[in-house]
Amino acid sequence: MNKVAIYVRVSTKGQAEEGYSIDEQIALLTSYCSIHKWKIHDTYVDAGISGATIERPELSRLSRDAQKKKFNTMIVYDLKRLGRSQRNNISFIEDVLEKNGIGFISLTENFDTSTPLGKAMVGILSAFGQLDRDTIRERMMMGKIGRAKSGKPMMTSTIAFGYTYDKVTSSLNINPAEAIVVKTIYNEYLSGRSLTKLRDYLNENDLLRNGKPWNYQGVSRVLRNPVYMGMVRFRGEVYQGNHDPIIDSETFEAVQKELKKRQLETYEFNKNTRPFRAKYMLSGIIKCGYCGSPMGVTLGTKRKDGTRNIRYQCVNRFPRNTKGITVYNNGQKCNSGFYEKDDIEIYVLGQVRLLQLNKAKLNKMFETPEIINVEEIENQINSLNNKMKRLNDLYLNDMISLDELKTQTYTFLKQKDLLENELNNNPAIHQEENRKQFQKLLGTKDITQLSYEEQSFAIKNLIDKVFVKPGIIDINWRI
Repeated sequence: MNKVAIYVRVSTKGQAEEGYSIDEQIALLTSYCSIHKWKIHDTYVDAGISGATIERPELSRLSRDAQKKKFNTMIVYDLKRLGRSQRNNISFIEDVLEKNGIGFISLTENFDTSTPLGKAMVGILSAFGQLDRDTIRERMMMGKIGRAKSGKPMMTSTIAFGYTYDKVTSSLNINPAEAIVVKTIYNEYLSGRSLTKLRDYLNENDLLRNGKPWNYQGVSRVLRNPVYMGMVRFRGEVYQGNHDPIIDSETFEAVQKELKKRQLETYEFNKNTRPFRAKYMLSGIIKCGYCGSPMGVTLGTKRKDGTRNIRYQCVNRFPRNTKGITVYNNGQKCNSGFYEKDDIEIYVLGQVRLLQLNKAKLNKMFETPEIINVEEIENQINSLNNKMKRLNDLYLNDMISLDELKTQTYTFLKQKDLLENELNNNPAIHQEENRKQFQKLLGTKDITQLSYEEQSFAIKNLIDKVFVKPGIIDINWRI
């Protein structure tokens, strides 16, 4: 006798627009099975869950039962109950059902995968479901582009300083008090102040941003944002806005030219031939071994031959959190000293060279990965699946609302996702793969013989952080 698994699903949108409920689906499918004298193994119900995702509690339970061959046919009201993604639908039918000798029937489309025509129809109808979803996504994107072209700002969590957002008219209105600060920023920058000195000037004169001191990045963003000359920006494109500008276009363009001019002058002064890349090998990865803060470069007096002595120092040797810069170590002064750039770079390159020459040392780095309790994690996943099934039962019995169902299900799915990621990222599984990738990055060429730029590229890919304090250099590798 044919043993059938009934699967039903409905989202809030589907229930409202398509006009059939879970109970109606179950009734129709049960009647169909009765007519054909098929035995119903179980009914699997996913309530209030979108068909865009294949990760659903009851569909997961059905998959496990399919692998145990508890039934030989799965039946749904229509293909969209299974899902709206062509790839997910075909993958589920082929990898879960057909792989275990289980047929698939869709009631309204009147086909099943036990016939060649039915199998072909699955691909065709799934494609229409994917097309519908892609069309919706395309319309949403076109709507956003149309909004930008019409001069309306994008709805973001942060409104540009100097403006307020009117939800009724969907427009930006000038905030007079903040607009004065914006104009001050532009005028002072064009008068010759550097970004750092401009930041300090604003904070020392209480020209604050939402009551908080300015930082370097905030000042830079104001100077580069075309919204202040009446434009709106979306996905890298700039469109004419319908709001009033705070800065005229001539002033804005003059500031852009000045920003670029000063940047190039700075790089030329420091003799950086690649001005849009970090100049030094350890930039961004070298940290203070005492407080963990970043370390910055300090240049000595220029020698007769034009060279300079270059040293690293902790940014907290002279903390200036009162002026609005990024604060590290709670703004506490760090007594770490100065460290010669060349000495640190030579040591780091030497450690990389050792790994190139000593395969035993390299292999030892990947030994004894942290072991996770796979069985315990799988039990936790099963427990979450059971909890989600009980939630569905509570909803179907009118004991919880749809909002409660969705909220709790979302929470459980997030927990399940974290546990599954932990299983997938088990160090024991990826240990050999990681070792090979790291060895590939090490390369076969002697790193000490490469160009400085090639060395810098290799170091940034091999090393996560370098912690420095007197007499000690600790390297955190990217493993």
